[in-house]
Amino acid sequence: MKDFKTMSDERSGLSGAGRREFFAAMLAGVALAGAAGSASAQVSASVDTAPLQFALNLHYLSTNMLQLAIYGKDRQLPAQFIRGGETVDQPGVSATSAKQVAFPEDARDIQARIQEIADSLWYRTLLLRALLRADSPAQKQIDMTAERFTAMFRLAGAIGPNESFDPYASPVDLALAAETILAVQATALNGLVSQYTNSIVKAAMVSMAATAATDVTTVRTILMAASTSRPAVLTMVDRLAAWRNGIDGAGITDRGMSPVTANGMMTTRLSLTDDDGLLLSRTPAQALNVLFMTSAATTQGGFFPTGINGSIKTSAAN
Repeated sequence: MKDFKTMSDERSGLSGAGRREFFAAMLAGVALAGAAGSASAQVSASVDTAPLQFALNLHYLSTNMLQLAIYGKDRQLPAQFIRGGETVDQPGVSATSAKQVAFPEDARDIQARIQEIADSLWYRTLLLRALLRADSPAQKQIDMTAERFTAMFRLAGAIGPNESFDPYASPVDLALAAETILAVQATALNGLVSQYTNSIVKAAMVSMAATAATDVTTVRTILMAASTSRPAVLTMVDRLAAWRNGIDGAGITDRGMSPVTANGMMTTRLSLTDDDGLLLSRTPAQALNVLFMTSAATTQGGFFPTGINGSIKTSAAN
């Protein structure tokens, strides 16, 4: 069976290399248009560089995790997509700590949904690197082991202090783990939108934030369906959301999934939206509180044991 990336490339008439060349040509064309008086997508040394670098670090985590979980060994981002800039002398650290998940016949629908998210993340990672070009930060060490997720689930109270959690043990467990990663990514991308000044870059990143919001809603829909036979799933999502919402400081940055009363009726929030129906947001520092698994101001921890590269790399002091 062909995977999503292969089918997508065939539909567009582009191979993996051809797709990258297409992105490069597209951006080069935009830059030429800028020389004629239109907006340019060149972000090197601009105020747009820092938020784009941060967005790329978020994608390093989510893309590697879901690619390996869906496709297995050797499907992490390759060396040319994790190096610093466009040269080979700034190598990134390969991420290999995630494992392939077995999808039984009755979980093929979950597999298809998560596979589409994994492949969308792959191409969004390439687009971010195409926008940053020489300013692309190298990928640093990423810890996606069961031990790391166990630590997070214990901190959140989603499991007991002596229990373990393996995100690669089943499709539903993968969805539980992915929900936190994708929730942080979606809200952080939304929080970055106001920082972009280049009109072309901003349009692309607004669309990326919307796609990320769809990703997390899809995963939460999977979890809602799974809760029918595994009710504890809702409690776990609620506790993870409450922990994320607390560890990153004041304000509402997350939502649980257990039914609540709204307008006199019981309802479930599958999407991460506020009372106006708009996507919730986090600052980059708040996102790092969750990903570093700390409420303190620090530059490393959690999923990033040695931190991240780029201008934005410190969590907030809460």
